[in-house]
Amino acid sequence: MAHDDVIRSFYTARSNGDTHTLRDLLALDVRWHEPGDEDYSGTHQGRETVLTLLDDLQRATNGTFTLAPTGFLTTHEHVVAKIRWSASRGETHVAGNEIAIYRITEGKIAEAWFHVDGYDPEALSEVFTLH
Repeated sequence: MAHDDVIRSFYTARSNGDTHTLRDLLALDVRWHEPGDEDYSGTHQGRETVLTLLDDLQRATNGTFTLAPTGFLTTHEHVVAKIRWSASRGETHVAGNEIAIYRITEGKIAEAWFHVDGYDPEALSEVFTLH
């Protein structure tokens, strides 16, 4: 599978809540770097840890968290995805842009970094607080 197809499949699986496909697309020792100062920020290591994080973010938003890829740039080892995202919790809505950088190894996501902008930081904290 081409690297950009791995990432397209990843976002489709996230949209569909397809944990089986997500598990297949993540390397066993995946490293996942979430930016910021939120309670979920930092580096998450391992497939099951990352799957738990992704599930927690969906649950925190009552399933309203959406990610819409709008473009891809692919190199030999990386895929850069341009994303438009949004989520709500109660009466609070937040939306923004993201540049996601994925390192692909042997057809699986081995590492991911995220750079977000164009959002209200207070609304983000309110919507995505996990604890």
